[in-house]
Amino acid sequence: MAVLLAGCGAQEAAAPPSSPSPTSSSVSVPDQWNQLAARAEKTYVPKDAFLPDAPWNRDHPATPGGYEDTTQEVSTVCGGLKISSGFKVSRNRLWRGEHTVVWQDVHALSADKAAMVVEQIQAKARSCATYARTAGKPERAVTPDVAVTPPTGFDGFYAFCETATDIKPGQLNCQALLARGDLLVGFGSNVVSDDPAHAQATALRQLHRMMPVVAQALAAV
Repeated sequence: MAVLLAGCGAQEAAAPPSSPSPTSSSVSVPDQWNQLAARAEKTYVPKDAFLPDAPWNRDHPATPGGYEDTTQEVSTVCGGLKISSGFKVSRNRLWRGEHTVVWQDVHALSADKAAMVVEQIQAKARSCATYARTAGKPERAVTPDVAVTPPTGFDGFYAFCETATDIKPGQLNCQALLARGDLLVGFGSNVVSDDPAHAQATALRQLHRMMPVVAQALAAV
C-alpha cells in the first residue's frame, strides 16, 4: 500500500526578483554565518503546510540560530557531493504523519552559487544506476531526470527518485532541488509500497503538490 499526500494546493509563486547575497569582503565570517542562518530559516515552509496528512515533526537544529552538526555535503546520491568553496549553513524541517513523511533541506551558501550546485547534483544523479549509501545495506537504485514541472523565475531546478530499501523494505523517495542565488532548497517525500512503480508515481505526485509551497517560501526571501 502507498499513501498520498493531500491538501497541499497553494498557489504557484510568482517569479521573484534576483536574490541579494550577504557576501561582502567587509563582512566577517561570524557575521556572514549569522546572515546566512537567518536567510535559511526564512526559507522554511510553514509548519502547518501539510496538514492534516503530515503534521510538523521537528526542525534541525531545534533552536533558531543554532549550530547544526553538518559537513560540506549537499547530496548523498551516487557517492555524494560537497560544496566546492566557502561554507554553508544548513537547516532541516520534517513533517511526519501516520503514513506520510515530507522533508525540506535548506543550504545557504557562502561562496558557491546554488544553481551551479544543482547542475553538479544533476550530473551525479546521472552518473550511476545504483550506489551503496551505507556499507552492508541494500544499494539504492537511482531514477534520474524524473518529470516534475519546475516553477518559473528561479535559477536552477532538478528532480530525481531513488529507492531507500537500506532504511525500510519497499521505501522510495523522490526529491527536488530549487536554486535562487545563494540558497539551495531540497525537498522530498518518502513512500513505502510493495509496488516500486506505484511508490514512485505516488512520491512524484507529492512533489508536485509540495512545489508551490516551497517556491512561495523561497521567493519571499
